[in-house]
Amino acid sequence: MIGLKNWLEQTLQGNDLPLNIPAKAQDLHGISVDEVMQAHAAWRDRLELTLRGQNPDEYDPAVVGADHLCQFGQWLHGDGQVLKNYPEFAELLEAHKQFHAIAGSILENHKKGKLADAMILLRKDLVEASKQAKIALVKLVLAIYGG
Repeated sequence: MIGLKNWLEQTLQGNDLPLNIPAKAQDLHGISVDEVMQAHAAWRDRLELTLRGQNPDEYDPAVVGADHLCQFGQWLHGDGQVLKNYPEFAELLEAHKQFHAIAGSILENHKKGKLADAMILLRKDLVEASKQAKIALVKLVLAIYGG
């Protein structure tokens, strides 16, 4: 298992390493760090399937684009506010908001028939937003639990 500080340093340098959150740092005041990361990875996969026409579910771009409606967003705007005094929390809140804004834009472009624009947003912007959210989450975990 790679240490969180090392993972963060390597990721900020552009290296792509697997992330393993230690068991002691999994519970972030009522929410599972791994579950949050898995849920957002699942969104990327669902969006890809949607763009390929392989997802039977219909998504409202405005709902997907709202950062306070998913389970993690509800936590960030609710119980997670107990952590609002950490500067890393504000960074995470903004990164999560950007992730959802881009996801909503992907669906809006898809809805308008702009598949190429939607794919670029998915494969470039959403990937980067996801990475930034993961970095912000790790920074918050480190601030709370240490390295």
